Amino acid sequence: VSFRSITSRVDQMVVDVHTKTKDNVFVTAKVAVQQSVKPDNVVDAMYKLSDVHAQIDSYVSDVVRSSVPHMTLDESFEKKDDISNQVQQKLLVEMGHYGFQIHKALVTEMVPHQEVVQSMNEI
Repeated sequence: VSFRSITSRVDQMVVDVHTKTKDNVFVTAKVAVQQSVKPDNVVDAMYKLSDVHAQIDSYVSDVVRSSVPHMTLDESFEKKDDISNQVQQKLLVEMGHYGFQIHKALVTEMVPHQEVVQSMNEI
């Protein structure tokens, strides 16, 4: 027998998504997601989903990997807000079915592969 607990506090998790840009640069997007249980849907939040963080990770990865490859490295930095909004909209809809509300999804960093950073510093 195992026990799970659930909290009404806002929980933040950071998802690291590795992907490639349109100009073939590998980047890691760090996305912070703030979520909590909807007070009216505690039963759904408790019993409909066994691993909330894994599900959020999947949705965030899906959105980032479907949008960043259509952008150059520079565009991915410029459009972090657009990516954040896409992630937040996807999570609002999908996680709402499981009794969770998404407060914010923010792309906090776009980190190019270390070799790219070194070559940019040499210029």
